[in-house]
Amino acid sequence: MILNRDNSKDGKSSQHNTGSKGSICTVRVGSRSLPLYPLVIMCLGLLNTILMLTAIVIGINYGKISKESAPHQITAQALIIEVKQLHIMQTEAIKAQEEAQQALEKELRSHQQLKLQLEQNKTLNDGIQRQLETLQFERATLQSNTSDIRESCGRCWSGWVLLNASCYFHSLSASDPLKNWQDSRADCIRRGADLAVIDNLEEQVNLFEFLPKHDPSTGPWWSKPGIWIGLTDIQTEHTWVWVNNVTQQDGGYWIPGEPNNWGHSGEDCAALMNINPRATWFDGNCQGNNEWLCEMEPN
Repeated sequence: MILNRDNSKDGKSSQHNTGSKGSICTVRVGSRSLPLYPLVIMCLGLLNTILMLTAIVIGINYGKISKESAPHQITAQALIIEVKQLHIMQTEAIKAQEEAQQALEKELRSHQQLKLQLEQNKTLNDGIQRQLETLQFERATLQSNTSDIRESCGRCWSGWVLLNASCYFHSLSASDPLKNWQDSRADCIRRGADLAVIDNLEEQVNLFEFLPKHDPSTGPWWSKPGIWIGLTDIQTEHTWVWVNNVTQQDGGYWIPGEPNNWGHSGEDCAALMNINPRATWFDGNCQGNNEWLCEMEPN
């Protein structure tokens, strides 16, 4: 567009009369000249329309943004409420934990008291057990000491001693040399007896009181001859059987560390060594020479 006010090729001004005084502004569009004011009005109207459309679009988008932001606001409120609830739950959990801790400490104190009471009872029971064992040994000792006083005439042969309900022969005399286990048993059988069978504590204590005691000053016990008894595991190792075919079930009265089956040939026959009334048995080589102890029922 070309705006013409005073424009001419020859330098002279030219005007278009409209029937009134003054000049009219025109706009040249190509080879045509158009009035300026209607064109401006039309442009302003078009601009107004564009502004109105822009306002409408902005309003619509704002509404959408408001609607989309509403859930975020609701979510934030829900999170605040949930945080408060979690805080309440945490407080209750801490309180429950403290109560559980108090209950646990109470149970621990009760457990400690019970443990202490059990230890006291065990100590008391151990004391009673020791007293009972002492009384049993004293009873067995008294019976052993009085057995020789009892009338035994005709009940046991000469050279035999009556202890409780059995007659015993100990090969201690010089006329009886030491023998191995088989020969010792054969001697007992020849006498109408067999090697001694010790099947209760009373008999064990009686024999301990009757037989000679080991003197530590003469050397270690294992360097001295023992006394063969009727117990062997020659048939099955570690299964000790008496000569009356009764298997030894309990621990017996073994010297600590015995039986140990020591040596290349092994030790399958049991003997006595009077060291302690609770521990007198040991295993020896059946071919070794020892004293022996026979047992038979009284007449």
